[in-house]
Amino acid sequence: MLAKPLYEAAPYGYFILGISCITLANNVVPTVIGIVLFLLGANIWRMRSNARRTDYSSQRVNQRKLYYYYEFKPFIVFIAAYTLIQWTQNELVSVIGVLLCITAVVILVMRILNRHSHSILH
Repeated sequence: MLAKPLYEAAPYGYFILGISCITLANNVVPTVIGIVLFLLGANIWRMRSNARRTDYSSQRVNQRKLYYYYEFKPFIVFIAAYTLIQWTQNELVSVIGVLLCITAVVILVMRILNRHSHSILH
């Protein structure tokens, strides 16, 4: 069993390692390793977030068909946009990538706030 500080920092460590691999990469292999590390961190974060939810289960939308897409969407959008920014030199693509990264962060923040809400009036 990991110590609490290591346990709590694990997904963020994976995020940082993944983004570092993509940032420092000049070919495909480190980029793929970075994407895998980032998605491993996303999976740890997702499982931990689901276990710590405080919202009422009656308010949750029943997602059976596209559950994993829904859960991983902000992470997939962020890592795809970040990789696109790193691998292209086109200014328009970089601007679109930055906007997609911001969108992913907004989706994630909204999801965090919703999962820790107790309001019946959603």
